[in-house]
Amino acid sequence: MKKYNYGIKCEPPAIAEKAPEQYPWLNEDKHCDVCVIGGGLTGAMCALTAADMGLSVVLITSEGIGYGDTGHITGCARFDGGRTLVELDRLMTIDEALKLYSMGFNALDGLQNLCGRLDGEYNKTGVSSGFRRNDLFIFTSASTDVELMEREYISVKNTFSQCALITRRTAESSFEFTVSCGILTKEGSAVLNPYALAHMCLMKAEKLGTEIFEQTEAIDIQTPRTDDGCVIITTSTHRNVYADKLIFAAGSKGFRIMPGRIKNYKLFAVIGLMPANGTGWSGRCTLGTFGRHPKNCSIYPGNCLAASCVYRSGGLQGLIKRSDETAGSSELSDFIRNVLPEPAAAKMKYEYSYDFPSSMDGLPIIGKHDAYKNCIFALPGLYRDSGVPIFSHISAEIAKKILQDSSYENHPLFDPMRL
Repeated sequence: MKKYNYGIKCEPPAIAEKAPEQYPWLNEDKHCDVCVIGGGLTGAMCALTAADMGLSVVLITSEGIGYGDTGHITGCARFDGGRTLVELDRLMTIDEALKLYSMGFNALDGLQNLCGRLDGEYNKTGVSSGFRRNDLFIFTSASTDVELMEREYISVKNTFSQCALITRRTAESSFEFTVSCGILTKEGSAVLNPYALAHMCLMKAEKLGTEIFEQTEAIDIQTPRTDDGCVIITTSTHRNVYADKLIFAAGSKGFRIMPGRIKNYKLFAVIGLMPANGTGWSGRCTLGTFGRHPKNCSIYPGNCLAASCVYRSGGLQGLIKRSDETAGSSELSDFIRNVLPEPAAAKMKYEYSYDFPSSMDGLPIIGKHDAYKNCIFALPGLYRDSGVPIFSHISAEIAKKILQDSSYENHPLFDPMRL
């Protein structure tokens, strides 16, 4: 995983924090009901879900908890996963996309309940998810996109009554930047600290008996020929884990086991300090741009303003002008300044980027695969930064259903065998 410094601080804010807990590496063989590979948000939520079911769980991760993809995403969660109907139209029908949106709303509710449960338990430790439910405002400043956005609204409003169309005239009283058209969805997003949430999930899972091992990489996985056999995971510490079920939640590393079925992307993020005199728009809603390369902008825990954008590798000319320029010259920094009431008040703290693979269609890989007996894939993908927490929650819920009933049918949009 490559990280680049374009003039400010390369280390993303989440993993610059002190780790709430540290765990040993695996130094003996283990037997368990469920082994989880991956110490990010998805793996942590899957481990807690399995532990809540009363199963014996072992989690291994090649790095520290939350130091992979989880430590780099900005913590924005949107019910649409960061993708409009215009984009999803190339992958599925409108009805399927709206069902996906409904799953996103359910995941937001689930994240809210989970964060409330864990924040209440660990509030005295100083660790907090920072979860806050926000409205979501998707907008365009280009008059040429208005017709497309109006069509988007007509499709969405029939399913989600909490959506409202914002015209240029109605936007003038609420937004201090140019809005040609937009869709405001009540409580359609949230912000959270995914790094802290991953740690809290595992702190709770450990209380329920889960064994957690950092700096322990899975270097070989042997799956059984029949459903009654166990999965054998050989680790970098020369020890084995013998598990009845394996949940593979290794993030970007997980996608790399599927050669020829992935695409490479870059996520860019810029974090700026919030000005003292407000945000420049109504409330603290999450912002998203409508267009070819959508950008997310949300108020991150700690009163910072976070903007992010995902590009296919190689298509970066529109985002970074020169690699040695500071964040103040980048498109994302300009975007942050544009949405604030006083551009001079925006002080950039961090700027970073990294490479990651995702599936060919950009959708998650969640469920079973006929070629891998007793394995559950839980790879939410990073095609859009704001989709990760949503699909992490969906991954944990699907893993729970499979653990409860091995005959559970894969969701067609997430089916690992579709690739």
